[in-house]
Amino acid sequence: MALTQRKKRPINRSLKTLGDTRLLIIATEGRITEKQYFAQFHNRRVQVKVIPTGEDNKSSPEYVLRRLKDFRQKHDLEVNDELWLMIDVDRWKDKKLSSVTKEAKASGFKLAVSNPCFETWLLCHYILPTSITIVSCQQITEQLSNELKKVHKYGYNKAKLNTDDFKPYVEQAIQNARALDNNYSARWPLKLEHTFIK
Repeated sequence: MALTQRKKRPINRSLKTLGDTRLLIIATEGRITEKQYFAQFHNRRVQVKVIPTGEDNKSSPEYVLRRLKDFRQKHDLEVNDELWLMIDVDRWKDKKLSSVTKEAKASGFKLAVSNPCFETWLLCHYILPTSITIVSCQQITEQLSNELKKVHKYGYNKAKLNTDDFKPYVEQAIQNARALDNNYSARWPLKLEHTFIK
């Protein structure tokens, strides 16, 4: 059996990294929006690498988990690097979510789960969503578009996210997401009004 050489740690060296620069690797269901959003977070101490769903459109949680496992196996990572599984609950049954999140935790991965979808996190940058706001991903997206129109005079475009408009509100998004998560011990938000990051 031939041994394959692992790839170097995928760090952006043009940022003049430090010896203890940490990588956050995030495998996502989405192909575009999440990658655009997280591209805004990079500095000498922490770098974010997103592993989006590919052209094959295999976006169910087990495929997202597989991509994260494959990435870890193929790359030399350091102890302080973090691997995150980012999934939504809008299209998946509890049994599938339970199985995947259990396997992710057993693999040492961290979880970022949105209910119903990633746009809930984006909306948290502007308002604290309520159970009236959060019913479906379509309604979340409409509310997000309305909030962007109020603040920035344009609506939401999933394919062309203006990350500069979200950056000033990241701390507010974190506070709003924490306020929504009243059952932090759960592996994912069980009710539509919850979203959380663990």
